[in-house]
Parts: sequence; C-alpha cells; structure tokens
Amino acid sequence: MKIKKEIIRYLTVTPFVGAADFGIYFSLIHFLPHSVSKAISYIIANIIGYLFNKYWTFKRKQPSYPEAGRYFIVDVLLFALNITTNQIILHLWQHAVFLAVAIASVLTACLSFICKKWWVFRTSSV
Repeated sequence: MKIKKEIIRYLTVTPFVGAADFGIYFSLIHFLPHSVSKAISYIIANIIGYLFNKYWTFKRKQPSYPEAGRYFIVDVLLFALNITTNQIILHLWQHAVFLAVAIASVLTACLSFICKKWWVFRTSSV
C-alpha cells in the first residue's frame, strides 16, 4: 500500500527534522539571541522537511513553486495551531507542560501529514 509507505516515511522524516531544528537551535544560542537562533533553526528545519517530504516521502520529482508555496502556507498555519493548542492546554492546566507539548505535537503531525499528502503534494492539479 502506497499510503502506508508514505506514513512510515513521514514518521521517519518528522523526528529527523525535529532533531535538526533542535540541534541547529542549540548550536546557535551560544552565538545569537534565542529568538534569532530559533527563527534560523525553524527555517532550516522546514527546508530540510520540504526536501525530504517532496523527494522521499511523497516521491515528487518535478520542481514546483506552487507546491513550495502550499508547503509554506501549511507550515505557518500548523505552527500557529501548535502554539495555540499548547497555550490552551496550559491555560486549562498550567503545570501540564508535557501534556501540552505532546497533544500539540501529535495534533500538528497528524494534520501536517493530511495536508501535505492531499494538498501540498497532490498528484493532480486542481
């Protein structure tokens, strides 16, 4: 099944991208302000995620600016959803930091796969 393979690949790529984000961030905070370090690490990790998801997870070989634009839109919206979900949970249970991060991350990862599979890297033009 093609979708099963894509899910497995996506679940392989996602922690790798997260580790890249964390590693770059942790390396940069020794030289730059935290917010600048985070912005740089987030951008680089998203570029890595785009390339891996495009060429390996969803096997899209053709260059596509609209695809890159859709990827960026999805990531910005999911970033906002992740932060909002985290804040709502912390507002309800202020000491549930792990729960807030876990729920926000799982929700974001699931929606990310769905959006990238059926909108960003769709097979036919709509």
